[in-house]
Amino acid sequence: MLFKLLYTIGTDLKIKNNDKIIVVASFILVALGLFVCFISLHQIYVEVSATPTSTNSNATKPLPVLLIHGYLSDASTWKKWEDLLKKDNIPVFPITFTQSDDKCGSAAEHAKELSGQIANVKDQTGQNKVNIVGHSKGGLDARMYLGNSTQDVANLIMIGTPNAGSPLAVNNEVCTPAVYDLRPGAVDTKVKENPNTKYYTIAGDWNPDTGNCDLSLFSPIQQGGYDNLPKPNDGLVPLSSVESLGYSDSLGHSKSCHSNLLSEYEYGLAKDVLMGNK
Repeated sequence: MLFKLLYTIGTDLKIKNNDKIIVVASFILVALGLFVCFISLHQIYVEVSATPTSTNSNATKPLPVLLIHGYLSDASTWKKWEDLLKKDNIPVFPITFTQSDDKCGSAAEHAKELSGQIANVKDQTGQNKVNIVGHSKGGLDARMYLGNSTQDVANLIMIGTPNAGSPLAVNNEVCTPAVYDLRPGAVDTKVKENPNTKYYTIAGDWNPDTGNCDLSLFSPIQQGGYDNLPKPNDGLVPLSSVESLGYSDSLGHSKSCHSNLLSEYEYGLAKDVLMGNK
């Protein structure tokens, strides 16, 4: 179009002498120069626009994951998940509570400490949100934190969490005050939904005859629990308790007992959420 326009102008001028030819030639060269400059600037603009900023880059990365252990446990219970998350290039932070009893502290005490731990993880990763995976009481600790209407937890995955309590905790005084939080009707089981967070569950549907339960501190209790708890259960927590929240979505069931719910199988159930694909 540009060359056609210049040709038309040249024809209309009816150039008949060398001076006019020089003027028109100069005009053409200037116009071509401007055209080339325009194309170059446009190309630079396109390339810059296509280059992601650090903010956009962060937005495409999986969120950091905090792993919260349960009753009478510690961060070492997450060793398998640590390896799996690192393999998938997901920042992982197993939680150890240092300002209250790590194994037997209350959900309220742990929730207070979680506030600072989450802030530290956000600072380290440059993200403004995190994901949390809680095993057993760890899910209740997280629910207590979310009860403050915080906005920095995108997803909470609760594995074997007694969201409506466990009958086995009634009349049990082992590992107080944590055990009180596991009783039906406890304050932490009644915390309301945080609308800024999506809630998910993974529950155990275990049968001792199939195995799937390594020898552990909880082995004798889980065997007796299976017989005495409403079925299905994982030996410590009824499946109905795990899935008692009206606002959580189930990611699936495991055939393992409560203490074996942190295997590669359960990680596979949670992976899409942790990768940001769900």
